[in-house]
Amino acid sequence: MPTQQQSSIDYYSAQPFPERRAQDDPFHDLVYRGHQAAPMVKLDFHVTVRGGLALVKTTRTYVNTESGPLEVIMSLPVPVRAAFFGLSAVIDGQRYDARAKSKLEARENYEDALDAGKAAVLHEELLRGIHSLSVGNLGAGKEVQVVTRWAELLRFHEGTGELRIPLTVGDVYGVSPLTESVDDLETGGPVPQATLYVEHDGSGVEVIDGQLAQKGEGYFAYIPGNAPIQLRITGGSPADLTGFTEAQQVRLKIFPEEKAQEALDLAILVDRSGSMSASCSYQGSSESQHDAVIRGLRQVQPFLSGDDQLALWEFDTECSRVSKSVAPGQFIEQLSGLGAPRGGTEIGGALEKVCKSEEGRDILLITDGQSYSLDVDHLSRAGNRIFVVLVGEGSLEAMVGHLAVLSGGDLHFSFGSDVGQAIAASMQGMRQKRIGTARYDFDEEGAPVRLVKAENNAVLDASWSKRTEDETLRDDFSDAVAAFASSLAFAGAKAEWGARIAEKAGLVTHLTSLVLVAEDGQIQEDLPTTVKQPLPDAQIRVYSNIHSVQAPPNSHLADGRLRMSYPSARLFSPLGPDDSQEALFYAMPPAFETWDVVKNLGERIEWNTAGPELAQGNLAHLQTDIVATVTDLAESLADLADKLGIDREIFVIALAAYAVRKSSKQAARVYRRLLKNHDKQEFKQCARTLQ
Repeated sequence: MPTQQQSSIDYYSAQPFPERRAQDDPFHDLVYRGHQAAPMVKLDFHVTVRGGLALVKTTRTYVNTESGPLEVIMSLPVPVRAAFFGLSAVIDGQRYDARAKSKLEARENYEDALDAGKAAVLHEELLRGIHSLSVGNLGAGKEVQVVTRWAELLRFHEGTGELRIPLTVGDVYGVSPLTESVDDLETGGPVPQATLYVEHDGSGVEVIDGQLAQKGEGYFAYIPGNAPIQLRITGGSPADLTGFTEAQQVRLKIFPEEKAQEALDLAILVDRSGSMSASCSYQGSSESQHDAVIRGLRQVQPFLSGDDQLALWEFDTECSRVSKSVAPGQFIEQLSGLGAPRGGTEIGGALEKVCKSEEGRDILLITDGQSYSLDVDHLSRAGNRIFVVLVGEGSLEAMVGHLAVLSGGDLHFSFGSDVGQAIAASMQGMRQKRIGTARYDFDEEGAPVRLVKAENNAVLDASWSKRTEDETLRDDFSDAVAAFASSLAFAGAKAEWGARIAEKAGLVTHLTSLVLVAEDGQIQEDLPTTVKQPLPDAQIRVYSNIHSVQAPPNSHLADGRLRMSYPSARLFSPLGPDDSQEALFYAMPPAFETWDVVKNLGERIEWNTAGPELAQGNLAHLQTDIVATVTDLAESLADLADKLGIDREIFVIALAAYAVRKSSKQAARVYRRLLKNHDKQEFKQCARTLQ
């Protein structure tokens, strides 16, 4: 039984959750609260690898078996270096292609489409490593296929190239996505039927922990939808790839680095938290993730040289040094000093302590990623290159991967059996001579001209020129080359140039999103019910993510979730028949009490499911206590409602929706729908008077 604490505590880091306002929380609309599962029925992956670059095309099929329109929202865990550049959808047999627009314009286009009853799809980046896909106004009985495309460089090591496609988020993220409850990005969803088809130009391909069968010119497999896809390509050769934009062509050269001779000056930081005691996920395994890491560290001895210096650290809730910098032979001996798994995962504090020790020019972090405490911007400025090896299917690269990218390090993955290879690949990257600051050349208008940079144990050289090649040479893969090169240029461009580069290349970034609207499709009269597609749990559940909380006043625990109950809404009495409009706010208690009741009402309503009925003025499906609050407020605010010419209960629902519109997109839609034929400025003035 967990002990009671005075505040919400992160089980892994033993640190209080940071305060986060719901309207500032990009995850708010991805929190799934136990309602109907979203209708994704099929998941297909088509991977094409040429010259060390991978194009991943994902097709998701949704079917609406409900009686009314739906909006389906799902989170997408994504590789931090991937270039997302394509979105299309087949709706009622017709294909629609998305365009990249500024995040604000794309969101407005999507919301306008939903308000107008049109089908629409929106793909946006919430945080680095987490995207959101929204499919709006999917009509009753309708099917839609949504295709997304992204490109990523393989990770090279000893003649092989690896690609990892994450499918689950699990319960991990560097900054807690939690709002005021203990809800998190929900897992436990159904495992979708998934297929994988791979085409490549190497001599061989294998899927880690799976089987591929030859099919035509490629390879096919049925795969579980609850485990990352990890491919290993052998025998590939450097390539000179060509891509096309509207006015330019780009040549991308990829040179996997040969073995280098720079000595290691390295601090190895090993995760020993309780989650590392979970069993490894590869077939036939009986060892824990922590045991696999120790085995992997012993296996890298042949990759070490006499001039290398390695320090060994470990961390759980606390961080401690196991040994100071020593030569390779002594380092292997020090591995016996690593402790058994226990406690939480305070990655941020551990990295900061190792950075301050000035012991190791480079840092190798080996972890399963189960942490809620990581200040990426602060750590990336410490001056150390940070390399990361993630162990286990439940790991998510989002924050630690972003940190590796920003610090000049790299990221590798392991299911456990190949952890030694992942560590060796990281060390290979550390030995490469630093090429210094990457080269980025742009013309006077901010269009990319040339760039040279290193990542994933390879050097990339991209150059842009006026388009001369035949249009018929353009295909999905050439688009992927152009988009990937543009994503590299985007990373080194000024902000005003970056947005233009991203829009022209059709990229999903922190500045731009992809949106499509079925302008000529069937119109849905009702507001769609919003449903969340909960991602499936990782194939091997890594650890019990339980938070110890002190229940606040007026709360109770039910079904493992913290539920809030609110004080009675009868905080004031209705005005008498002789009271004038001018006396209204004097007769009521202080205004903030009234607004608190309105806001609490908005927070209690489950807008995603109740929204469509509320948008029609129907309160029949609301809970009894919520209806009582609406009735009380309708009586107390009757004069305001009558002045605006709005039904009193509709006025209250509109106020409640307005109060939480920044934290619930569905509430904002209800507010707009209810005030469609009324003066919004007058309404807002009334709302401001109450605040």
